[in-house]
Amino acid sequence: MDVNLMETDYAKIKAYIEGNSNEGHKIWGALARDDGYIFRLYAPNADKVYIKGDFTNWQNVEMTKNVDYGYFFIKLNAKVNDYYKYVVVKDGNYVDHADPFGKAMDYEGNFASLITDDSYEFADKDFLEKRSKNFNNPMNIYELHIGSWIRYGDRVNFLDIVDKLVKYLKDMNYTHIEIMPITEYPYYPSWGYQSTGFFATSSRYGRPVDFKKFVDLLHQNGIGVILDVVAVHFASDFYGLKTFDGSHLYESPYEDLTYSQWGSINFDYSKAHVRSFMKSSFSYWIENFHLDGIRVDAVSYMIYYNGNENRGIHKDNIYFIKDLNQTLKEKYEDVMLIAEDSSSYPLVTESVLNGGLGFDYKWDLGWMNDTIKYFKVDSYNRSHYHDKITFSMYYFYNEKFILPLSHDEVVHLKGSMINKMNGSYEDKFKELKVLYTYQMAHPGKILNFMGNEIATFDEWNENASINWDIRSYPKHDDLNRFVKDINYLYKNNPAFYKYDYEEKGFMWKVVDDSNTSVFAFERVAENSRFLIVLNMTNTYHSSYEIYYDENLTFEEKINSFNPRYGGAKTYLRNIKIEKGSPLKLELWEYEAAIFEIKNNE
Repeated sequence: MDVNLMETDYAKIKAYIEGNSNEGHKIWGALARDDGYIFRLYAPNADKVYIKGDFTNWQNVEMTKNVDYGYFFIKLNAKVNDYYKYVVVKDGNYVDHADPFGKAMDYEGNFASLITDDSYEFADKDFLEKRSKNFNNPMNIYELHIGSWIRYGDRVNFLDIVDKLVKYLKDMNYTHIEIMPITEYPYYPSWGYQSTGFFATSSRYGRPVDFKKFVDLLHQNGIGVILDVVAVHFASDFYGLKTFDGSHLYESPYEDLTYSQWGSINFDYSKAHVRSFMKSSFSYWIENFHLDGIRVDAVSYMIYYNGNENRGIHKDNIYFIKDLNQTLKEKYEDVMLIAEDSSSYPLVTESVLNGGLGFDYKWDLGWMNDTIKYFKVDSYNRSHYHDKITFSMYYFYNEKFILPLSHDEVVHLKGSMINKMNGSYEDKFKELKVLYTYQMAHPGKILNFMGNEIATFDEWNENASINWDIRSYPKHDDLNRFVKDINYLYKNNPAFYKYDYEEKGFMWKVVDDSNTSVFAFERVAENSRFLIVLNMTNTYHSSYEIYYDENLTFEEKINSFNPRYGGAKTYLRNIKIEKGSPLKLELWEYEAAIFEIKNNE
């Protein structure tokens, strides 16, 4: 009998095994006691389990099996900073494993779990008290890869970059960051999307306490933190979850369901304890690190068998997604749940109670693909692609969308954002300003990957820093300043965010002028009203007319040709019109302009 457990603890174990727990991290793994640590490992099909580590001089010590609940346990005189492994035995085969609930692991190339002291006193109470899901608040997300934002040698600790990062984010007027996965993973070029340690902070970037301080400092400076998490699959390395106890404990026994297209292994959410495992992982990160949101990767590969709609809906995964989201919403009502989903599956951001999947937001990958396709087309032929800009608003209110220009768009020979723009060197910078204005002003929250804001010509490389030196070139510095200013305008004017998901917050003014490829629309909220005008081609218009039936003043707030951004329009316009008279605008080639609208009456 496990003398370290009370009867209530057995109830928690039972709930975990039955799929009704999100507290596995409080039951399994290395748990501190006054005179050492109790180790518990769920491995119901194993014949034996040994533990070895610094505290056993790396000699195998057999653990005791609780046959009623299928787990092994032992109490040992271990201490913080001790490394350890489990040796799982089935049918005479001995396999070393990391602890599935380990909070840290050895450095890349090794896989021993590490006992850590992650005690930390957060000082972000004020931030957490004001925190919300941001449906009616500004949310401009800076997507970040910890290891390559600024790189110091072979390794980058969270705390190496946090001070510079905070200063930069505040200066650039971003509201949140989204961090690419930091759960421990064996292969650096996977960027963390194939994990072996779903409770372990990657050793590449520091220990759990370092990440806590990282989040805390961001919160103290008003910046929210979203973490990418992968729930569809795990890395196939032998020491991870693969055939963990000699059986298919975490994966399906059927080969066509086991492997993903990436060679990783799919979680089998028909198994109740697997659902508890992943719910516990999400809860661990949210609770212990004060995260403001979780972005779930590759949701379409969970909705459909390996993402293949022709194979039909994966009902076990749908059940799990709903269970996960409902559990988290009930416990963390102000934490955002975000789906990276490329499918057309309906009601992704509808509540579970109303038949939806229960996410708060969904990435609008349709908008991203259409927009990039449009800007790749030469100016003359854009009239034939007009619907690539207009189509998003036909479906936009079906979900709560985020507009992403993410890391996925600037790797693997896809080209950087500046290189996606058609035309000459000069035109590319003009067009990128138009694109970023369109993204900022379009309904929905905003996400951009690091480096987009400086128009780096290089594709992202996880082994090197972003090329910050490129800002020494005026065109790149001008664009960086432009992004800073539109971010500020967005952040400080409710018209751009308050009614993102209500039709009253948006109105087309010019939507069908495919001959000129000029678009115009308004964003509105109570006492905040703006007109956005985008000339998407290299055609000059001496007097472009937009009809209004009101007495209005149009005060120009942003113009992409302002000298501040390297342009030659030496003044911002202030135009008054009378009811029934059109607004007449001179539009330069590839010009973006934003006007605040005020009533003259």
